[in-house]
Amino acid sequence: MNFVDLFALELHRAIAEKMLRDERAVIARAKANIARWLSSGSFPNEVGAPLREWREILERETPENLRRLLVQQTDEGQRLRSSSPFTGILSKAEREAIMKKCAEIEPI
Repeated sequence: MNFVDLFALELHRAIAEKMLRDERAVIARAKANIARWLSSGSFPNEVGAPLREWREILERETPENLRRLLVQQTDEGQRLRSSSPFTGILSKAEREAIMKKCAEIEPI
């Protein structure tokens, strides 16, 4: 696993942990991000497709299934993490700590 994939996985592992404490807030933030991005008009159909896919996932999956999906170590999990709507969930300090940890495992 390269640094980028490891970093994305670890970020989403931390997001999944935050969901255990406040799943409604985490899911609401992701939905708000998707709505804002799609309404901006900046995403043509093909680019917006992953966001629409995430919107559907957030509507249909249970929080438990969503947490599993976030950390799934498969091609699908990696693909979904690459278009994640979960920005703004982790603080800058949390992201930096994860980056440092990942760089120790898989140098940049």
